[in-house]
Amino acid sequence: MPSYHHSSRGLFRNRKAAALIVLAMAGVLLSGCSAGAQSSTPSFEAPELISRQAAPAGDVEEIKWNLSLGEPDTLDPRGAGTYSAGQVVSNLCEPLLTVDENFEVSPNLADYEQVSPTEILFTLRSDATFWDGSPVTAEDVAFSLERSMDPLAMVSYVFANVSSVEVSGPQSVTVRFSTPDTLFIPEMSTIAGAVVQQAFAESAGDAFGTAGIGVMCSGPFSLVGWEPGSSIVLERNDAYWNPDRQPFAQRIDFSFITDATALAQALEAGEIDGAYELPAATFASLQAAENGSLNFGPSTQSLQLYVAGPSGPMADADLRQAFQHLIDREGIAQAVYRGAADPLYAFITPVTWPAGTSGVYQSAYDELTASRGFDIDAAKSLVESSGYAGEELVIGIAAGDATQSQVAQLVQERAAAAGVQVSISALQPLTYAQATYDPAAREGLDFLLMQSFNAVQDPLEPAGFTFLPEAFFNFTRFDDPAVTEALTTARQTFDAAEQAEVFVRAQTDYEAANATVPILGLHTVSFVNDRLTGAITSFAYWTTPQMAFIGAAQ
Repeated sequence: MPSYHHSSRGLFRNRKAAALIVLAMAGVLLSGCSAGAQSSTPSFEAPELISRQAAPAGDVEEIKWNLSLGEPDTLDPRGAGTYSAGQVVSNLCEPLLTVDENFEVSPNLADYEQVSPTEILFTLRSDATFWDGSPVTAEDVAFSLERSMDPLAMVSYVFANVSSVEVSGPQSVTVRFSTPDTLFIPEMSTIAGAVVQQAFAESAGDAFGTAGIGVMCSGPFSLVGWEPGSSIVLERNDAYWNPDRQPFAQRIDFSFITDATALAQALEAGEIDGAYELPAATFASLQAAENGSLNFGPSTQSLQLYVAGPSGPMADADLRQAFQHLIDREGIAQAVYRGAADPLYAFITPVTWPAGTSGVYQSAYDELTASRGFDIDAAKSLVESSGYAGEELVIGIAAGDATQSQVAQLVQERAAAAGVQVSISALQPLTYAQATYDPAAREGLDFLLMQSFNAVQDPLEPAGFTFLPEAFFNFTRFDDPAVTEALTTARQTFDAAEQAEVFVRAQTDYEAANATVPILGLHTVSFVNDRLTGAITSFAYWTTPQMAFIGAAQ
């Protein structure tokens, strides 16, 4: 599930809706091979990470692209928090700001001025139009932001510190805050900052974003049709205002194949041109495919064991620390992900560190790496000094996710070597999703194995969503006033170096609690047919109109 940030006073209020994110992500990297931890895997060496392919040579009539996590549940931007929904929406509905393949934020539908620490002025472009030809107005912008502020909106967390949104001129909107908020600007490059046409949305009501009604936006593609269970079709917006993002493809046909074997076969046969979020089991065969390239890019995604609750055996500090040592992160990266992942020793992935301040984060990360290395003897010693009395610890995983099963079995094997009994509980998809927002659904579990991602390259987003007192993923009820104060202060601090120092103070304290056991930082994996090029191959694809950049290779 995306790790979205909120302040201590602005919880993500729609927990069941948020769990749809988890449900969609439960299928990430579904493996078509045996789930057994001891099963052999094809040899595979991940290539160098790239963020974007070479530029296209020209236009193409159609691109057939697969949504590997399945069909979206909505195309309403304020609820498009799943992999598939967010990817499609990013081609349709533009945010005020945008990011490039390196996660750099820049103006898009609007430019902005930080008038004061608690006031931002957005100045709208004068040439942007919706697909029906009507201009994008300041009233549409204010309406869209206020709509996303609704407590039931999936992105309401972004607006936790917003006190007002006002049309302040013919082409301007002013946003005021109750307290300074440095996270707001980068979040305006995500679905939280997407602009929709007020008249269309008001007319559609609750049906906005559904297959029957659709949306009205200003992006480089317009929605032609959505046939539930079959496909979503987009058409090039020839009146699109931005010449740098004029699509090369006249038509995009999204399919929803989730079976790993079927997807690999369709890609190798050329029936589908490309896909993101490919299953690990396809890597070896797709790397050898003669009709396309397998690409690996930087990503804010991670795989972690979350301690499932505040009580039980895992409440013991030494036992939690033991799990940091008994995880063979390097072995899992190779055996399960074929090198398409990196060992991770902190909750925040290195790709999430803001540019220019990585040195501060790196120093703290190095300390965690040294203190959490794979060491069965150290794990045994911690288990012996803990209050562990031989209880069976249960890891909850998503049923049908062979990749999660394989990871859990490798953890189970190493835990046994350290003297800890671990069993694996495969939860049906809805039960697994429920376990992320309902403590009662986590009863009987000691861990929940989960994958997460950040929509923006900012540590405040994932940390605030997990380590504030009533945060959405704060399963252990972690509540440290020093951490809360540091995260709040960091969000209010505009100097990047100073913000990094303050954040690391919070990180030092929350990591000492070992509420999560980080396992891997994942790569974004995509396949693109050789007839095409230009794809963004970093995780920035999720917040950009990624299909607009893909065109003919020659």
